[in-house]
Amino acid sequence: MMDEFGRFLEATPAITGEAKAAARTRLLQATREPAPMSPMPPPRRRGPRLAWRLALAASLALAVGAGVLAVRGDEQPATTPVAGVQELGNKAARSAETDPYEITPSPGRWLYVKQTIAPLRKEPEPEVDRGKRMTLETWHSLDGKQLALDDGRGKLVTEEYGPGVTGADLARAPVTPEEMIARIGASVDATPVTEFDDADATRQERIFRTISQLLGEQPLVADVRAALFRALPMIQGVSVKQDAIDAAGRHGVAFDYTGAWERFEIIVSAQDYRFLGTYGETVADRTFPISKMTVRAGTPTVWTANMESQVVDRPGDRP
Repeated sequence: MMDEFGRFLEATPAITGEAKAAARTRLLQATREPAPMSPMPPPRRRGPRLAWRLALAASLALAVGAGVLAVRGDEQPATTPVAGVQELGNKAARSAETDPYEITPSPGRWLYVKQTIAPLRKEPEPEVDRGKRMTLETWHSLDGKQLALDDGRGKLVTEEYGPGVTGADLARAPVTPEEMIARIGASVDATPVTEFDDADATRQERIFRTISQLLGEQPLVADVRAALFRALPMIQGVSVKQDAIDAAGRHGVAFDYTGAWERFEIIVSAQDYRFLGTYGETVADRTFPISKMTVRAGTPTVWTANMESQVVDRPGDRP
């Protein structure tokens, strides 16, 4: 069967003036479709790929801020390359431990996240356009279970959303890299692969992608962020990519993981090792069985840059 998002994309016309209303309607229908019932329901979550696509669809429907932006070069390549992934994990963890960015869990408050992203080149193809940028604003509840974003008409829509494990889950003592892997791994094991996930993804890949989602858009206290960075080198297959570049043009260094079909980067600054953004591209050709669409190796599928993250009182508030 074709996945839900494929049906959504193929049935949605190009985002012209006439098509915006149809896109908004289909987006909201897709996010609200009830999940199948089961005797023992697994943890409910929206995976990082689906969440990013839904958020991108909303920003496309809104059609505000799209276009080519100047590439920024605030971050320069490191003068001394990181020797290995263990060193990178330790440096990023030390940066997280001393980062003034503080999250204090507080019911009812939200984390505002502003990103620069590369938009889709041509729907329904998954390729993003390296030559264009757009701004995406989202709000994430401090319990890590809800996402709010503009529906394309100036109205905020809140949806159940999350990686399956929350910052509060990870903040329970002991907060160690080993516990981060164990707790995220347990969540991955308890969450069946859905039509939105790559069926060939290994457990290690799903843990890596969950950590990427947590670091980019979930409210986390400093010791949890540090433990997650120290956990990344413990995932089999994670390596270092020198001189990675985020969607804002900032140079950094990346934790790199290559799966069966895609390669993913978690990019941190080459100067102070704070989180910058993500990048992903295909590493093998893939033909989707229903649409017969073939995606070639080397196709960029996601490119982001986190520009701002701050706690606010409610969805729609900005710092």
